[in-house]
Amino acid sequence: MNLVKNQVEHVLHEEENIIECLTCSLVAHYCLSPQAGFFAATNKRLLFYGIPVSETNKEFVKVFAYRNITSIKEKRGITGKHIHLYYNQDLYKFQQIQGMNMFEFMVAVKEKMCLFSTSTKERYPVR
Repeated sequence: MNLVKNQVEHVLHEEENIIECLTCSLVAHYCLSPQAGFFAATNKRLLFYGIPVSETNKEFVKVFAYRNITSIKEKRGITGKHIHLYYNQDLYKFQQIQGMNMFEFMVAVKEKMCLFSTSTKERYPVR
């Protein structure tokens, strides 16, 4: 986790902390090939930090606000477990997940989605 914090630290906002993190590859409609990196759940948002392949490549950061996530699901395929994330009607696939606890990651993300998606009135109804 310290390696991830060191890589992603400059991208985090003030008072933002990493809750869970996965090492994986992102496949999206704009990627020609899978982008390796870290998929981090913070207390404020989800973010994917793509590992730069060379010195000339810029870092790749994709941010996902919890309130705009339509759904997130764990899928099983030929290459193992992966995550399908629907965000603003676009599909993002996180594949080649390595060495991390995906169950705890999914629980943390779904908990934050519930927290950010419901309004204060819905969470604390007035009687």
